[in-house]
Amino acid sequence: MSKSLYFARQPILDAKGYIYAYELLYRSSFEQEFHPIEDDRAATAEVLVNTLNLMGLNNILGDAFAFININEELLMDEMVFSIPKERFVLEILETVTISEPLIERIKALKEKGYRFALDDADCSKEYILNFQPIFEHIDILKLDIGLLEETQLPQFLALFKKFDLKILAEKVETQEEFDKYKSLGCDYFQGFFFASPDIIENKRLDPEQVFILDMIRQVQVDYDVDDISRRFEQNVALTLQLLRFINSAAFSFKSSIKSIRQALMLLGPNQLNSWLLLISYAKPTAGAKGLHNPLLKLAQTRANMMQTISKAIYKDQCDSLFLEKAAFIGLLSLVEALFQSPIQTILDELNVDQEIVQVLILHKGDLGTIYQLVCAVELFDSESVDNILDIIDLEREEFSVAIQDAYTITEKFSLSIGA
Repeated sequence: MSKSLYFARQPILDAKGYIYAYELLYRSSFEQEFHPIEDDRAATAEVLVNTLNLMGLNNILGDAFAFININEELLMDEMVFSIPKERFVLEILETVTISEPLIERIKALKEKGYRFALDDADCSKEYILNFQPIFEHIDILKLDIGLLEETQLPQFLALFKKFDLKILAEKVETQEEFDKYKSLGCDYFQGFFFASPDIIENKRLDPEQVFILDMIRQVQVDYDVDDISRRFEQNVALTLQLLRFINSAAFSFKSSIKSIRQALMLLGPNQLNSWLLLISYAKPTAGAKGLHNPLLKLAQTRANMMQTISKAIYKDQCDSLFLEKAAFIGLLSLVEALFQSPIQTILDELNVDQEIVQVLILHKGDLGTIYQLVCAVELFDSESVDNILDIIDLEREEFSVAIQDAYTITEKFSLSIGA
């Protein structure tokens, strides 16, 4: 198996649940055992090249910031000046040993406008003694909540706040943890807690959710354009969003759209279904407010990855129906988080095709394998990524391009709907 470098992004949210930044992650591939990166400088350089040269900052970040890992060698290297200080936060690894030359370097970079974070703070005596000399130059301290005694956290937070440090709680995986650490005074949060809901078996959906679910079901069962047009006309807000979307850069129609019926005819039932589901993710009831809801970007990224990976695997043999089905699977994969009800219940409500149900719940078939690969990328599970790539016989370079394309499409889509 050839070694490869995987690149992914993980969202960092503020206390309101909006995306503040992404951490740009990298790791060498897994073979029989985990092999740590042998050259951090080269790995960081690879991520920067991908982000700055191949993809472009806006395509991968939108208007968010980027966190990137950095060690003492890279801090002292002139390469550090190639990192745009306006968009990046330099995340100093917990393995760095603080020395006088390093303190002077950090101070000089800080004066030039660079921002710093400290990674994996465990609040141990050794950690604090090592990093306290640079606390005054640090903007954000990342706390690994899995390494902390909760009873000790208030005193450490009080200490860090004296240095005017923002606190980022990482590895936050549930809404309960998010609420708890926000109440304790943390400012930022890293983890997929927004996609791991507290399921309420008998939760009642609000009227807007019911309307959209019913529309999706109708499109699947009986696609009558005239009837659906009339239903859209009863919901002014949804109609305006549809017209804005279809007249945006997401499409390249030669003439502007002049009616709901025309918009629906151009979209077709499959794209209309996908769009309705995405609008559900953008609703305030889905958690964070409106189009800033991180579920929206995560759902769109999953859908785009399902499509770009499918194209990479099947090349010209991948027909449009297969791609539409792949995208719909990506969008549907987060309905549990969206509606806070069991996924089987929602899929039944939507009258979803059993093939798609089997993919989402049991990961069956070729699409099930692709869906597992998408989830592995999202969780930065490089071992699973490598194993699945071997199973589907997809070259690492093609896979990397497919992932980058998915991120780019997501950000362009977000711009097209005003997210």
